[in-house]
Amino acid sequence: MKKINQQATKVFSQILEKLGTRCHIKLESSGFMPLTVELLNRYITTAAGEGTLYSLCHYYELNGDLMRDPEMCFLVVDCRKEPTDYKNLHICPQMYQQDNRGLYEESMEIENNTVKAFWPGYQHQHCIFANFWFQNIQQQGFLK
Repeated sequence: MKKINQQATKVFSQILEKLGTRCHIKLESSGFMPLTVELLNRYITTAAGEGTLYSLCHYYELNGDLMRDPEMCFLVVDCRKEPTDYKNLHICPQMYQQDNRGLYEESMEIENNTVKAFWPGYQHQHCIFANFWFQNIQQQGFLK
């Protein structure tokens, strides 16, 4: 499975610190859509160890409906011995969705809390987007 780059991993780690023991948070930065972070599922079996599934999403409202712009889900396997041991924090894209474009792409199949398959082409594309998105999240002030 393909992981996001080290800089994006550091940003994601900061997001996890803000989430703490909660299952849901909304991060806000003036001038931007809020970033919603949710813990979706724990105890997912992977080749790298036990994982946790998180959703990150920007929402806006259109005709009374919430629209994802975008939503990405990430499978996180945290094997760190210390908080800055980013090489042992494995963050892999699982899903990308953007409602205004009618896009829904899974890059990893999870069934019965076990990773059953993954699609390298989608994972590669999703990692490229996630690396860029996390850079924006940091630059836009969501982690202050």
